[in-house]
Amino acid sequence: MRSFRHGLKRTVAPPEPAGGYVVTILAGGSLGLAALVGVAATYGWSPSPLTWYLARASGMLVYLLLWLAIVTGLGLTTTLLDRWGGRGVIYSVHRFATGLAYGFLWLHLLSLAADPTVQFGPRALFAPFAAPWREPWTGLGVLAGWLTMVIGACFGVRRLIGYRAWRALHWLAFPQYWLALLHGLGAGSDTNAAWARALYLVTGMVVVCLISYRVLRAGTRWRAPRVTTLRPFDRFAPAPSRRPDRV
Repeated sequence: MRSFRHGLKRTVAPPEPAGGYVVTILAGGSLGLAALVGVAATYGWSPSPLTWYLARASGMLVYLLLWLAIVTGLGLTTTLLDRWGGRGVIYSVHRFATGLAYGFLWLHLLSLAADPTVQFGPRALFAPFAAPWREPWTGLGVLAGWLTMVIGACFGVRRLIGYRAWRALHWLAFPQYWLALLHGLGAGSDTNAAWARALYLVTGMVVVCLISYRVLRAGTRWRAPRVTTLRPFDRFAPAPSRRPDRV
């Protein structure tokens, strides 16, 4: 019995968060960019195009992580992804992808701020539709970033605001994803490439299919089969007569 309970506890253990990786990305990215800018200023070099490549790569990773987060989030409300390890694994991947998205979002902002190709000041990075680069698509990305932070903050205080409020605010993940997709299509410097268009098309269609399936299955409710419990001697009792007692 002890071994059975021990194995059960290991099975239902909460998923491991991605906090350590987020801290590594935040600290490593900040220190690495500071060192790159410092060396470039010392020797009179330009940190571009390295900072621009880093901004493009981190932005693409943020989009893919947000896509993975919304796909696994929809998988938690349906049975389509249960074959990939069960709800526990799906939930773990959902939390992991969401946590990593925060780290790469910070790296994306730092890379844009450090790149001299396009001047992204604090106002351009944090105020919607104030950037000097491909508006209004860049502004949509700023809105997506703010929604990402709001959703993360709501998850941290979900015990204070209650489950219903947290669940209602969690619906912001849908506009968050679509804003991120439009930002990538309109502001991304790789949008004209065939691989980027295929990536956005395939990932967007997957989300549309999952949302459609979720909406169509919204009115379906699973009902447990009705089970009749027999007492030990009920099987020897005569079958009830179907004739009426009175004529």
